[in-house]
Amino acid sequence: MRSICNCRRLVFALSGLYLLCILIATRKLYQLSITNHNNAAHVTHRSGPHLVEIWSKASIGDYLWSHILNGPLLAPNGPLLNTANLVYKDIHFSFKSGPGLVPATAPKNVTHLVIVLNGRSENKIEQARVWLDSMPAFEDLRTLAVILLGDEKCNNEWILLYLKKNGGSIDFVFVTYDSLLVDGESFYQWPLGVSVYRGFPNVNPASLDLTYPREYTCNFLGTIYPNSSRERLSKFIKGSSRLQKECFIVGREKWQPLENEQSRQLYLDTILQSDLTLSPVGQNTECYRIYEALSLGSIPVVEDIMTPGACDASSEASPLRLLKKMNAPMLYLKDWSQLEEVLESETLLSKEEKISRRKSAVRWYEEFKHSIKKIFVNVLRERWFDLKAD
Repeated sequence: MRSICNCRRLVFALSGLYLLCILIATRKLYQLSITNHNNAAHVTHRSGPHLVEIWSKASIGDYLWSHILNGPLLAPNGPLLNTANLVYKDIHFSFKSGPGLVPATAPKNVTHLVIVLNGRSENKIEQARVWLDSMPAFEDLRTLAVILLGDEKCNNEWILLYLKKNGGSIDFVFVTYDSLLVDGESFYQWPLGVSVYRGFPNVNPASLDLTYPREYTCNFLGTIYPNSSRERLSKFIKGSSRLQKECFIVGREKWQPLENEQSRQLYLDTILQSDLTLSPVGQNTECYRIYEALSLGSIPVVEDIMTPGACDASSEASPLRLLKKMNAPMLYLKDWSQLEEVLESETLLSKEEKISRRKSAVRWYEEFKHSIKKIFVNVLRERWFDLKAD
């Protein structure tokens, strides 16, 4: 009996030792994949384009990579890291994302870095601070830019401490929403884009049939919050037999951060079947729905009102400062009671006019993404590499 117990102890000990070896080996392989990937990128840098690393710790990083830069699909590089590379003009972009990308494992020989961070909540800001506080440990780092998913009320002052001119490491920040910090020097405005984190695709315009009649005049699918613009819109629709007949409206009481395949496909199909997409304000006037509708040729109907908070209310172009500057094809109203007039105007449009409008919306969105790409790359070229804007 004693020998059997001893054998069992030996088996348990060997099993534990085996698992420990597996864990150590996995970590070594992961670190090796980081090192090999970074070394390969630096070889390219020395022989050709300027190397710029992009480390993504927020979903708008995927929007930047896949939708704005049109980067290739991410490939697994170890168990917890995704990587991809793209050479655009004279810059070699090396993209990394995934839970394995943390300050302790990130390549220490990075020289030019764009890091994508989330600043929407206190918890996310604390995680962003961990990254920014770690920057002095990257001894080869010469330049640093941040793309920040900012607070919906534009309370982003916490990042000022990290600007290089204030003793920090950041050269400049691209920030979402109509922030008063945007000055074209330390801060640039960045679009919210589509909800990549919920699986919204990078739509290929060639795959869209924009000529067939659409089933609905308008649509709204989303969460109906109490005492919100969405609730007022919902009540207005319920009081209008015409809206109930012509528009596809589905509301839910609780927000769902992720979609399942069925709900995502319903959302996509509904926009594709609608000439207009209703976009009531939430915490901010700008929302993913605006960009998603335009990518599918549906015109957003947007409330042209400022939401409470610290966003820029002084500009004549606010809200939606960036979209208005770039002449986004949208319909604006001040109150949902004006929606009946909008629908009446729709009846005056011919089939050909609606088809032309859809094509114009899709074309505008493609040109918009290209413009953002050009702005982003030119800022890097001029500010970091002393190159002329393209």
